[in-house]
Amino acid sequence: MQQLRLAEPTGQIVLSTTTPTGHKMAEKLGLDVEALIYFPFDFPGITERVLRTIGPDLIILMEGELWPNLLAAARARNIPTAVVNARISDTAFPKNQLLRPLFAWTLSNVNLVCAQSQKDADRFVALGAPPQRVKVSGNSKFDENFPHIPPEEGAKWRQDLGLRQQSPILIAGSTHPGEDEQILDAFDQLRANHPDLELVIAPRHPERGDEIEKLISERGYATYRRSRVLAELEQGKAIDLRSTTQVRVVILDTIGELGRIFSIATVVFMGGSLVPRGGHNILQPLAQGKPVIFGPHMRNFQDIADVALQRQAAIQVQDARELFEVTDRLLSSKAERELYQSKGRSLLQEQSGASQRIVKELAPLLPQQ
Repeated sequence: MQQLRLAEPTGQIVLSTTTPTGHKMAEKLGLDVEALIYFPFDFPGITERVLRTIGPDLIILMEGELWPNLLAAARARNIPTAVVNARISDTAFPKNQLLRPLFAWTLSNVNLVCAQSQKDADRFVALGAPPQRVKVSGNSKFDENFPHIPPEEGAKWRQDLGLRQQSPILIAGSTHPGEDEQILDAFDQLRANHPDLELVIAPRHPERGDEIEKLISERGYATYRRSRVLAELEQGKAIDLRSTTQVRVVILDTIGELGRIFSIATVVFMGGSLVPRGGHNILQPLAQGKPVIFGPHMRNFQDIADVALQRQAAIQVQDARELFEVTDRLLSSKAERELYQSKGRSLLQEQSGASQRIVKELAPLLPQQ
């Protein structure tokens, strides 16, 4: 998501997203913004029209979002710009170096880069960012207001999802094509040692619900489709979650619920990482005190993954076989799960504070009232 702060004294904010999933998430969060829009195509005529219409005092781009035409148009209008939570992945950096003249010109139009780490800061400078404009502020994702889920809410989630109150639960969050099959294979194996184990699959893109339901049915399991149940409840239909003796796998094909449902997990696997999609944010399950496993492909969250591994607050596996072995071990050891719970929460506490540092750096760019 990108954020464009308006010039009005009330401090209005226009928030933009680049994907439908991000747009739906922003809508569901009910953010206090003046407008929620899709980020404009980065063509000169379009970006100039958007800036003329919105008239922002400050443009804030997130992470690796560098839009040459937008930044050039902002510079021409004397609108300050900043890239916060700025990062360049290990995969992207060598490719970006081949286009250094373009990046140098683009970064010359940026007033401030707040990098996640010193490594990221050095990479922005190497690509042409003026060194005096690059600061190391940390990763504001560690400052997310993670929800506290009381036990009674966790019990309610289990009831609503048709899960037994005392059963161990494996949650596979933000999965992508090619991962669901591996997760279901691991689930098959795990049930030999943990016959009460239950599984929740939350695809990154909820529209994949039909595809995942077919995979589950092929393995002989029943399914609970969260989107379908909610639709039936809205229509006033009664839902009987005990109508089958089959093992049921939950498909969480909804937006905005996973962060709270992590609270009922025994073990969490974060997707986009067994297949080369760059991984997903592991902080939400860590904040819920859950042992977190991810695969080898974490380039989009490499800094978070690195620090979690350094603090032994999460576990990285290389393939589906290791996913089974590590999950089996964690399900068998309450002491090991509690150790990861402690280390995960300590990690979040140690890494907090980036948001305040970013705000401090941004303040001089805003018009003085």
